[in-house]
Amino acid sequence: MASRVSSASGVYQIFNVRLPPGVVERIQAYVAHLNDTQPGIDANASMAARMLLMRALDQVEAEMGKGESKSGTRDPIRGKK
Repeated sequence: MASRVSSASGVYQIFNVRLPPGVVERIQAYVAHLNDTQPGIDANASMAARMLLMRALDQVEAEMGKGESKSGTRDPIRGKK
């Protein structure tokens, strides 16, 4: 059974993945970009990976013709679904 974790912005389910070499470094580069361009958000790798995954799923679902995202979550930076 998956674990659930609460944070200030909601409840999340823990989901572990294995990533190819270099992906963690790319996520860390995105963290640095977020922290440079969005002062005050204090982004970390978990937040960045979650944001990137949600954006990718929204794009793929749009390509599949599913319309609006089923994630129901908001982008923590821009406040958008």
